[in-house]
Amino acid sequence: MRLPSLAFVALISLAGCDKPEAIKVSQAAAATPAGLTIGGDGLPRVKPGLWEVQETSEGQTETTRHCTGAEVDADLREMLTRETPGCKTERSANPGGLKVKALCDQAGGLKTDSTIVMTGSEDAYEMKVGIYLVSADGTREGSESVLKARWTGACPAGVKPGEDVE
Repeated sequence: MRLPSLAFVALISLAGCDKPEAIKVSQAAAATPAGLTIGGDGLPRVKPGLWEVQETSEGQTETTRHCTGAEVDADLREMLTRETPGCKTERSANPGGLKVKALCDQAGGLKTDSTIVMTGSEDAYEMKVGIYLVSADGTREGSESVLKARWTGACPAGVKPGEDVE
C-alpha cells in the first residue's frame, strides 16, 4: 500500500539502522483471530486489495484509498529492514503488534527519533507514527500521526498495487 506522506517519511527514517537486530518474533508466525499476521521475517502482512486509510495529524484528518499487493509489501519490508549507518534501532513483532523505534544521528549534532507502533489484523489496523528532530540541547520538534486503515475489497479493474484510487 502506498503510505500517506508522514508514515512514509517515518518508515524511511526507521528503515533499519546500523546492523539492525533481527526483529524479535513470538513463537508462531501466524495471526490470532484479533492479531496481526506476522511473516517469518517478523513483519506484518495485510490482505492485498483496496485499503481506505484515515490519517490524523495535528487535528487534521485525511482519507485516502490505495491498492496494495505483494509488490508493495516487498517495498515495505525492504524499508523496515534496510541498514542505515548512524542509527540505533529496536524492533519487536508478535500478533499483538509491531513496534519499531530508531534514534539516528544527523549533521550538526541533531538526531531523529522515530517510532512506529502497528496493531490490528490483516484486514484492519492502526498505526501510530511519531517523528521528532532532537537538537543537541535535547529539545524536540515533531509530531505524531495516527493512521486507521481498513481493507474494503478487491482493487478496481485496471488499478495496480501502489496506485491511489479516487
